[in-house]
Amino acid sequence: MKRKKTIQNPPILLPALTLLLFALTGCQPFGAQRTEKHPSPQPVATENCVTLLLPVSGPYALITAKIIRGAQTAQREMKKDGVAVSLRTISTESPNWLTDLAALPVECAVVGGPLQANHYAMARQTGTVDTRTFFTFLPSLEHGDEGARAWRFFPGPQDQIDALLGFAADTLNIRAFGIFYPSDSYGVRMANLFEQNLAARNMLSQKASYTPSDVTSWAAAVAPLVNPILPSGKTPIPQTTFEALFLPDSWKSMDMLTTSLIYNGEDRLILLGTTLWEQGLSGKLIPNAEKYALAVFPGAWNGAARAQQGVHNDFWTALGYDFLYFAKNLDLTSRLTALEISARAARCAQMPWSIAPISWDLSGVARQKLFLFQVSPTGMTPLNPEHFAQIRIAVLQGAALRMQGLPPLDENGNPPAPTAADRTEGHILPLGATPQPSYKLRFPAARRQGLP
Repeated sequence: MKRKKTIQNPPILLPALTLLLFALTGCQPFGAQRTEKHPSPQPVATENCVTLLLPVSGPYALITAKIIRGAQTAQREMKKDGVAVSLRTISTESPNWLTDLAALPVECAVVGGPLQANHYAMARQTGTVDTRTFFTFLPSLEHGDEGARAWRFFPGPQDQIDALLGFAADTLNIRAFGIFYPSDSYGVRMANLFEQNLAARNMLSQKASYTPSDVTSWAAAVAPLVNPILPSGKTPIPQTTFEALFLPDSWKSMDMLTTSLIYNGEDRLILLGTTLWEQGLSGKLIPNAEKYALAVFPGAWNGAARAQQGVHNDFWTALGYDFLYFAKNLDLTSRLTALEISARAARCAQMPWSIAPISWDLSGVARQKLFLFQVSPTGMTPLNPEHFAQIRIAVLQGAALRMQGLPPLDENGNPPAPTAADRTEGHILPLGATPQPSYKLRFPAARRQGLP
């Protein structure tokens, strides 16, 4: 959660602002470094030193290779403009990585990483995080550490929820949400944070959990949220009291989760995912993408936009690329105070980003303005809010007609001509005798014509 500071003694503002102005002088304009072309490289008096603290071997070696490749690309670009940056990598898979880091010159003040929480815990326990400036590639830090002992250069849980609620609550004006989460530590943590955000907005929420390993129990676990009416021999009629459902689970679980909802008659909800979906969908083919027409999830890398620019990388490559530019412009040759570092980060965030832009407040807490995506046959595509709203109307309309025992409309919005069987008494129940869904679509005027 974002920490708040209360200034109780106004006279301390003057020295604090003085420190801020001093810190800001360390940042240089970013646009010129990436766009201006010099006829020949100009030598520089000093060389910045940046260290990447990453697992070079092991299960994360491929991710490390991508981060390094992105950083090296940025390094080559800066060299062409006469800007020298020394880029070093220390493998956290080495038993001596803490010793190797301590042996670096003091001028190697900026560290990117680590990538794994256990390595950060080791650096924290030994006090290493207090000797250099760590911008970690972690979604969260130990309580009280962010902006005080280390900083974050990575999307966090709050960033994901901000993006989701910014769309669902602020754009779509939804005020009631459901939360259906796995009972593992990640699911519980994300569910609680989402619930806290809703409470802070005075919004309603209902939640239920399920056992990740027992998929056969999921339909029963979600039933209390949907509370369906079960007409004899007919499709369940959901009595859901919310319009969007938060699902903090990996993409591989989505097929069974949506099936569990449909089993209870619910197919109208906006499904809100996490960045775990991005990892599961990136570069994949999705044969039944239409099943997830109302699914939305956040991500830090807009590959579609970059592909249009001729850039064929991914999030990790872009992370390394952006980090080296950011670290260079911090212009640190020693560990400064937390206030000074946070002030520089806040100023240096005004740069052209490849990943979703990150900003820092003066207390050093990071916020990343994540992109939003939808599921597509080729994996994922950037969210188009207008198109999404149109799809939602069609889904709600079709669901309302189905639940009322009426046939779907044709492509022009008109009901099909009744057949002889339709005219048989009792074949289609009158609306008054049909169980109603929990919330109904107000049909657009153009489509009301011909409806009973």
